[in-house]
Amino acid sequence: MIQMFFLLLVFNPLLFLSEFSSGVNNETLVLIIIILSVLLLIVLGYELLRFLRSRNSGFLSIFFRKIQLSVHLDKDRLFYPKVLTLTIRNTGNQVVDISAPVLEYKKIWSKRKFKLNGVSGQQIYPLLLDPGKTHRLPIETATFQQYDSEIKSYYWARIYVSDVEGRKWKSNDVKLRKSLIT
Repeated sequence: MIQMFFLLLVFNPLLFLSEFSSGVNNETLVLIIIILSVLLLIVLGYELLRFLRSRNSGFLSIFFRKIQLSVHLDKDRLFYPKVLTLTIRNTGNQVVDISAPVLEYKKIWSKRKFKLNGVSGQQIYPLLLDPGKTHRLPIETATFQQYDSEIKSYYWARIYVSDVEGRKWKSNDVKLRKSLIT
């Protein structure tokens, strides 16, 4: 008899469970389900705690870290600006490691993106920005128009900034020229 139950367990575990549970009443099955659910919740909680601890050095520091950036894009003229100025201000209470921002030119249905690495050939990103500090980057539009002359016909520009950990911020839209819809 024991060999038959062992063979059922090895080759067909569902059939073994049905043979085993034929003599068990409903209250016992509900109790088994509750115990297994509690064990599953304990294991999931433990794994969640382990994941959160490995991600940051302090477990509760996740809730008190305040990383906020204010990203603003200005232009020097009303239409067809020659210089766009990116201003990033750290308004949070933690140091932020900023990766290279992305300048996006937009038309109605088309977009063109450029990654800004630095000023005059010097790499300045990734950049550490302390709390309360401001970073300004002048962007000359002529360099992008030399690269692609079609950019003169784009209507709006925007900057996307992200930090090394993956959080993202975007600036305001800057109107570059008049269009029929704006």
